[in-house]
Amino acid sequence: MTAAGMSAENITANIRTLRSGARINLLRSSELPPPVAFLSPAELAKHGGFKIEKRRTEWLGGRYAAKTLLRETLRLTLPLREIEISYDGFGRPVWTGGPGGHLISITHSGPYCAAAAKEGPSVFLGLDLEKAEPRVKAWYDDYFHKEELEGAGNNEDKALDLMELATRRWTEKEALLKALGLGLQADPLDIKIGKDIQFSNKALKRYQELGRPGYLLETSRLDPGYYLSTVADLN
Repeated sequence: MTAAGMSAENITANIRTLRSGARINLLRSSELPPPVAFLSPAELAKHGGFKIEKRRTEWLGGRYAAKTLLRETLRLTLPLREIEISYDGFGRPVWTGGPGGHLISITHSGPYCAAAAKEGPSVFLGLDLEKAEPRVKAWYDDYFHKEELEGAGNNEDKALDLMELATRRWTEKEALLKALGLGLQADPLDIKIGKDIQFSNKALKRYQELGRPGYLLETSRLDPGYYLSTVADLN
């Protein structure tokens, strides 16, 4: 077993490489070792400061997924406790222990936690995971352009079809907003997803600040009913 309490073979089995070159580490929160096995003293203090158990578990899972991914992807020999994750100037997770630093993206939903990173330098990286489930009408009205959901309604169960498509679009928007370092500081309507992806307002301004990088957005469906979207630059 590794110092983190999980075999190297198991860690590697959870990691897959996308067409963009980004690597994803998808885990279940129930697979985590004790926090003391992989958190630095400062991280242990932060972990202990969370008042809500759900938030504590999500944060912990994200850190473990990110650290094990970094160690495997960058072939690090450091103990996980010494791979400390901080944030860049846009508020995006980053590991600064290597030359130039390495951008990371973290997400969690239900029993899953996941992280994304690239072996080489990256300026545009985002990851989001969400379960398709019933939503109030306002969610569809407030966060999506009409054209983004036009493909729904072709199945016999039109409500289910709309729910699935909207969830997919939501993870794509969230992944892009994370890559931009905006999260929900920007209106989800600042991104319009169709044959092409269009940025406007805050999203467009930040994209220009980052140098308008070329990128690839990839989405997959996980059972039972989860969507996972990753966006990464094509350096």
